[in-house]
Amino acid sequence: MLIPLSKAVAQAHRRLFPDEPQHPKTLQTIALALTALIPIYRCKSGCQLTEPEMEAERFGATSMDELMVPKVRFEAALDTLQVESLDLARASLTMRQSPRAFNVLR
Repeated sequence: MLIPLSKAVAQAHRRLFPDEPQHPKTLQTIALALTALIPIYRCKSGCQLTEPEMEAERFGATSMDELMVPKVRFEAALDTLQVESLDLARASLTMRQSPRAFNVLR
């Protein structure tokens, strides 16, 4: 079963950034991240986007309505994005809490 990329991106945003408003650039970034994890299909033709087509894609609101993703693969990809997001947040927090290198040398 395929779902619109716009719906998948909105769902991913709600899960990854539950308290943040949906900005177009953030939604485009999520769509781009999904292209690395799951196949993207054209709604009308049912053809999978090729690598050059994905590189040329702008992932605007209109184009995301015309693209589809496999629901089951999206759900697995969403879990991957969430784990990676948490890992990055942990790393960022650790770096902010650790003493700076120049403070150690003093």
